[in-house]
Amino acid sequence: MAKSMDDRPVFKIVGLIWIFLETSLLAGNIFGFGSLFSVLPGYGIYESRCKTISEKAISNATATIAKDCKGQVDEYQFAFALGIGFYNLPAVLLGIVIDLFGPRTLKLIGIVFHLIGWLSLALIRPGYDWLLSCHTIFTSMAQMCVLLSSFTISGHFTKTRGLVSSLISGAQLSGAIWYAIFQLLIETKWISLSTLSFMWASFSILMLGSSIFFLDWRFQVSTKSKDTKSTGNEAVVISRSEDSLVRHLTNPIFIVVTCFLGCLLLTVSYLPVVWFPWVMYLTGFNLKLANRFTSMYNMSTVLSIFISPIFGFMIDYKVQRGYSQRLLNVSVLQTLTWLGSIALCIVCMFRTIAAPIVAICIFVFSRTMLVTGCQSVITTMFPPQYIGTLLGVMWTVVAFISFATYGLTRLATSPLHVWRGWSVILLLCFVMVGHVIQLWSLYFKSKKQAKQQVSLNEEQIQSLQSSTDT
Repeated sequence: MAKSMDDRPVFKIVGLIWIFLETSLLAGNIFGFGSLFSVLPGYGIYESRCKTISEKAISNATATIAKDCKGQVDEYQFAFALGIGFYNLPAVLLGIVIDLFGPRTLKLIGIVFHLIGWLSLALIRPGYDWLLSCHTIFTSMAQMCVLLSSFTISGHFTKTRGLVSSLISGAQLSGAIWYAIFQLLIETKWISLSTLSFMWASFSILMLGSSIFFLDWRFQVSTKSKDTKSTGNEAVVISRSEDSLVRHLTNPIFIVVTCFLGCLLLTVSYLPVVWFPWVMYLTGFNLKLANRFTSMYNMSTVLSIFISPIFGFMIDYKVQRGYSQRLLNVSVLQTLTWLGSIALCIVCMFRTIAAPIVAICIFVFSRTMLVTGCQSVITTMFPPQYIGTLLGVMWTVVAFISFATYGLTRLATSPLHVWRGWSVILLLCFVMVGHVIQLWSLYFKSKKQAKQQVSLNEEQIQSLQSSTDT
């Protein structure tokens, strides 16, 4: 049925709305997992990692017990870091599944991961604490299955493909809000964590519906051994032997942009993991105020739905002018991304109550710019027949780099020392200025070549006119 979407515009719009809602609900939850840090202790999860510091008897019937629960928070952070790492880790394999068997197959695989992940959280209890890591790992892989399969629907919107892709990206980024809503509902005793988990597991029906109605078994871009590229008014045939995948994987631009994304994405990975202990320290261990900051942080992610299209329009600004204009757009966006990441690192080193608020404002924009900009570099600089594989390789490499998040949390032995991790990330951001310089040098080089080509064309026209006159 998905194959007839191009001939049924209303059905196509319904499919986009369905997948947009599904992506918002199920494709980016893991990045808001920190909201559960204040909820899980109430269920006794990893309570054995808490150490009794002192015990003071008030009367024969009551006593106060002081505990150090840093070990408990460490386990939550470890599960969180695993989830973030496994979010991108299988991207290459999932991309191959789409190429060979289609997005419908990938979505069906995602349903299995989704059920395992959410049922693990629904059944978690003291003594089965390991189910927390099971939840973060499997839900992360399920969310990536949802995201990658959802992007394929943009192929049915040839004139607005960039806008549709940015809408799906925004929906995915806004998914972190749901754990914050879980936190509010549980703390107000409206519903339990187990009930919410069973409810989210039931959303596999949404995934099944989209896979049946709006996705194909096979999504094959080309079966030919040769591809054509349009250059001006003529089509040039390029053989696979001359335009190989290996050549693009070893391209300095691809290598540098992958490192750029991996290093700067540590800001996105590290902040949610250390957020709760950090704001607890800044608020003087005021749990109520820290929960407010955490809710504000996760609620802000819904703004990504509105921010992503802005950057989508920025990438497509006057692209009809040619390659140089598109390269200029990408260079501007990547420069802003680099500056935003540096600003975020610096702000998060401050020990003031205003730092979390400023960090939220920067974080919402920098994360959206980072994902949009780096993917735009790939789609701008490389042939379309390799974009899927290149993006898969890029995100898998980024996933390996993101596992450094757990090592960074080891540097932050206490909330007082969170700055240590940020200083390492800041150093990496400064090193990655090479990518920004690389893009701007390519832009100025393309402008110079364009001017030389214009001059050459004018000379040829003049010579033709003079020969005609004679």
